Amino acid sequence: MSTPEPVRAVIDAYVDCYRRNDKDAVLALFHPDAIWHDPVGEPPHVGHAGISEFWDGAHAMADSIVLEPRFIAVGGNEGAMAFEIHVSVGGGTMVIDAVETFTVDEDGKIVGLKAYWDMAQARPA
Repeated sequence: MSTPEPVRAVIDAYVDCYRRNDKDAVLALFHPDAIWHDPVGEPPHVGHAGISEFWDGAHAMADSIVLEPRFIAVGGNEGAMAFEIHVSVGGGTMVIDAVETFTVDEDGKIVGLKAYWDMAQARPA
């Protein structure tokens, strides 16, 4: 990838999939053998099966999860997104500041994703 547009398009699609709560569309963005660290420091979610299990677990705990990008930067086949995670549970919403880094292959699939966030810094919306 010699231009940032394909990586930016993947990140934009990823955010949109969260807005629509569309697990199948999220899985389609990932290479079948992708590795997703979320959060970094915990065991990674590997491949479509691991990513699917992670999605199900996260969404079972929340009524909705919405990503609100603040800044996206792209270089080569990698991108970074600083954003807020808005998690709604039982009528209340909390916000968590986060950064994710993406590595995208020549086919436009995410092969690596790393999420950096700290639940201890969550705050009411």
